[in-house]
Amino acid sequence: MSNTIMTEEQQLRATMQALTRLIGKWHGRGRGEFPTIAPFQYEEELAVHGNGVDHHLHFEQRTWKLDHAGKIGEPLHWESGFIRALPNGVEIANAQNGYRVEVLRGELDQEALRKGILQMTLTSTLLGNDERMLQTRREFHVQGDRLKYKVAMATTTAPALHHHLEAALERVAWFEQLR
Repeated sequence: MSNTIMTEEQQLRATMQALTRLIGKWHGRGRGEFPTIAPFQYEEELAVHGNGVDHHLHFEQRTWKLDHAGKIGEPLHWESGFIRALPNGVEIANAQNGYRVEVLRGELDQEALRKGILQMTLTSTLLGNDERMLQTRREFHVQGDRLKYKVAMATTTAPALHHHLEAALERVAWFEQLR
């Protein structure tokens, strides 16, 4: 077997091909906690689009609080941004309804990818408009039409990374590449 070195463009295409597994409309539920807040449950909708040309995807995520009976209540969180393929990894840039902006970078798990699973862990490299935030980390696991994620964060009141969110979503619709 020969050792083939990929060009930067080939690396971008390979990463982007893996990221297209995120395209679609996703729906599910999650739960949140943090040392400074009461545990809660939420409903989520995530839409991910690509245009088939650029090395990035656009996403929009919305969540709603669930009451103890599982009934959907008030909106909780709304964010929108881009997931960009890099020659040696992935970057997410997003803006949130609380006016925080964030950039996270990480890598695809190549071993998982060989098994047909998109798995990646990203850590914040930039946090803006929220002086409370020190660091965030997001982990994604996509297998077929199931997407699971975890979010951890560190704040000025809880400076170590603590588990914050965990959700399981199902793909409810496929989107064609936008042109």
